[in-house]
Amino acid sequence: MLVFQNLERQAHLDGVEATVVGIVVPNGDAILLLKRRADDFLPNVWEIPGGHLDSGESIPEALRRELKEETGLDLVAIQRYLGHYDYDGEFGLTRQWNFEVQVGPYKRIVHPEHTASCWAAPADWACLPMSVEMRGALMAYAADR
Repeated sequence: MLVFQNLERQAHLDGVEATVVGIVVPNGDAILLLKRRADDFLPNVWEIPGGHLDSGESIPEALRRELKEETGLDLVAIQRYLGHYDYDGEFGLTRQWNFEVQVGPYKRIVHPEHTASCWAAPADWACLPMSVEMRGALMAYAADR
């Protein structure tokens, strides 16, 4: 738990106004990507599952909740911390912490907050519209596998 508390403390010291978790769900060489709605912040871009931490919620709790809400998958284990990036978000300076996770048995992906989902390998990422920060985080993830 100390690593999570350190992440939150550093975000506070850095003047971060909102915090988000990003969830890398691997399946062989591919990872799960979701496409944002056209009427949402960053419309029509592809991203990993994730979302804002609720007030009083820990990082592990947010990972579990967001994964379930956005995909229907169950979190089994947090495999590793993949780093973070900052961006100007809907609520000011936002920090996204990214984690690779292990999930329960794969099943049909549900994505009620998104318009589509896909399993994409690194070669596919260049063809998909995504934020510069997301693409950078995914390329760093692929290089470290």
